[in-house]
Amino acid sequence: MKQLNILQRTETLHEARWWEPEANGRAHCYLCPRHCHINPGQAGFCFIRINEGGRLYSLGYGAPAALQVDPIEKKPLNHFLPGTRVFSMGTAGCNMGCFFCQNWDISKSRHDQVHSQHVPAGDVPLLAMQHGCDSVAFTYNEPTIWGEYVIDICREAQKFGLKTVMVSNGYITHEAFHDIYEHIDAANIDLKAFTENFYGKITLTHLQPVLETLQWLKNETKVWFEITNLMIPTLNDDPAETRKLAEWILTHLGPDVPLHFTAFHPDFKLQDKPPTPPETLHRARQIAREVGLHYVYEGNIYSDGAHTSCPNCGTLLIKRSWHDVSANYLEQGTCPRCDLVIPGAWNKTRGNSGRAVDGASEKYSHLNL
Repeated sequence: MKQLNILQRTETLHEARWWEPEANGRAHCYLCPRHCHINPGQAGFCFIRINEGGRLYSLGYGAPAALQVDPIEKKPLNHFLPGTRVFSMGTAGCNMGCFFCQNWDISKSRHDQVHSQHVPAGDVPLLAMQHGCDSVAFTYNEPTIWGEYVIDICREAQKFGLKTVMVSNGYITHEAFHDIYEHIDAANIDLKAFTENFYGKITLTHLQPVLETLQWLKNETKVWFEITNLMIPTLNDDPAETRKLAEWILTHLGPDVPLHFTAFHPDFKLQDKPPTPPETLHRARQIAREVGLHYVYEGNIYSDGAHTSCPNCGTLLIKRSWHDVSANYLEQGTCPRCDLVIPGAWNKTRGNSGRAVDGASEKYSHLNL
């Protein structure tokens, strides 16, 4: 009877990728650098990859816990389809243990602790087009842990000319990296700090795998990517650390990868830390530009540091207020004054008007997006 119950349950689950069987029914998950060895009936660190009867299944497949329409600038991506909307989605769980997580209500929850709805991969692009979006973003929690769902959504989205975006902590193995990112058009990677001490104590992971992911993106893919550093007072805001972070980016990734310094607000287990003062972001941006990075931004505050300017002649190219684009002076991706080519993806992919799409409008009419 116990075996029958397992079989009945796994009929509704999606078998995972990136794992191998071990002795005594254990499953070795090699999706991320944690390399969880999961006993039958248990889940990995991320909560949503479970061992049932010696096989690994993904509870995140087809089960988003958050669906939202966002401006692409909120990801944040400043050099990818500016001014367009992106259909954003996330599930439960995460493969990091960040004390400061600002989406902790889903990322620190198990699958059965959040309200999720069954949304087949083929319905996601229909929902995106229904809401006038030019792209689909995998975000809010760590999309790597539901990579099987990500891949299938990407395949469906590509049929309609929709672009795909990963908003990730970059904690992934090389084997899984290529399987997932070969389907991705753009990414924002959280480089949460530039010390192993911070990663070990505050995120319960390691720094080096994230740096490797950034180098894979640069050297082994055509994915457009940007980097975010959330600055937390007293933990990762030391000017010397900021300089080392910027120097590493310049040396290993080049001057044209956009870097976003964003403001922290107290949340989850870091309620004792104050919000990031704007002056901290101003200083970090100044340091990174002194190092030689061309596109350095400030986020989560109102600031001129959100604008894009030409690194050659200083001409204002894109003017932003928070996540809104108020002016875009680029001419086919070049500076109108000096003709410098500005790296990024600047043309809208679809110009979707938000028309109703067969099969999506009625089925998901109750969603408040």
